[in-house]
Amino acid sequence: MRIIVIGSGLAGLTAALKLREAGHHVDIVTKGWGGLLLSSGTLDVYGWDKDGHPISDPYAEIEKLVAKEPGHPYASIGADAVREGVDWLCATTGLFAKPGKNVLIPTAIGAVRPTIAVQNTMVPSLMEDGKKFLVVGIRQFRDFPAAFIADNLARSPLAKVETRAVTISLAPRKPEADSTGTTFARAFDGTAGLDGPATRDSLINELRGHVRAGETILLPAILGFSPDAYQEIAAELGVPVGEVPVPPPSIPGRRINDVLIQLCHDKRVDISLNAEVIGFEADGGHVTALKVQRAGRVTTNKVDAVVYAGGGLESGTIQRDSYGDIRERVFDLPLTFLDAEDAETTGVTGSVIVDGKDLFGTGVSVNEDMLPLDGDRPVYDNLYLAGSIIGGARPWSEKSGEGIALGSAVAATRAILRRD
Repeated sequence: MRIIVIGSGLAGLTAALKLREAGHHVDIVTKGWGGLLLSSGTLDVYGWDKDGHPISDPYAEIEKLVAKEPGHPYASIGADAVREGVDWLCATTGLFAKPGKNVLIPTAIGAVRPTIAVQNTMVPSLMEDGKKFLVVGIRQFRDFPAAFIADNLARSPLAKVETRAVTISLAPRKPEADSTGTTFARAFDGTAGLDGPATRDSLINELRGHVRAGETILLPAILGFSPDAYQEIAAELGVPVGEVPVPPPSIPGRRINDVLIQLCHDKRVDISLNAEVIGFEADGGHVTALKVQRAGRVTTNKVDAVVYAGGGLESGTIQRDSYGDIRERVFDLPLTFLDAEDAETTGVTGSVIVDGKDLFGTGVSVNEDMLPLDGDRPVYDNLYLAGSIIGGARPWSEKSGEGIALGSAVAATRAILRRD
């Protein structure tokens, strides 16, 4: 089968690779790189319940969730597909500690959140009773306020830990006084003309005078794109060293993205970057071709199946025009909206409420094959949806984004393979 995947985020790359592994001809069409570059680099399946309590076993809780909310994407995806997707990504990338139940990871403001899988570099950072943390800030990296983080972690009701903070000076590229995470990662790796050994030695020498016995060092997650720099730093210091996810640009997210993109190249999955699907052809309820714009030129590409993983409102796949009308931009698929949780608190929560509906909960309903629905009827029989284009969830608050992306990619792949 000839399959086009629209989008290069976690859902799109997963679907493309799994379909290619099954022997199909797969192309990816994407306007830009996907959301992995903005992600924390952890895998969220289901973190918080509706009352704001952390969830221990997300797979078990999915069953309870869908019983209460039959419109949630997990009702169509199923816990088994989510588990397969998480296990596949961990095994494929080699970046993650073995997933089991949710663990607690610090954030760059000292909050604590649950997630099903963290990267190996983050394992020492996990919040557990009795731990002692030395939170290390870097003057030239402004997105990791060490004293603020340490104070908040010590106050967390989810784990009893001891903390203290120190701020060091480490200039990855002189005379910069404010460097990005990407610059730091390149400096630790020794790429882009930067001196990796010298940068790593500088960090190690700065930290040796501060660490105490029994402490775990917490650093911002900027310790290189490859694992070599982290491993050398931890080995030289001789104490546990853990990374903490920080705001974008995300180095842990970039690590996942780089591995999956390289796998696409290795497996001959063609990626058309700076390309956009602007239309399609269909025979009744069957998509036969996509119209793809590349460099000002439009081509018509025949397809047997399409995996639509272009994102939702945040990526422009779902658009709101100047008249307030909201639509899916390529296939004009029917949209579903979530009711506002509390319209009076929208200024605090960041929700956008229009006519009592939460715009950030906008998306398309799907069946168990990930086919888009108009009521109970599939709109097209070979158009499969994956990722945040699927509506019915609030992944930012319940922490389910990667679970929905991976699970829907697996479910869509299964459905396509059943047709083969």
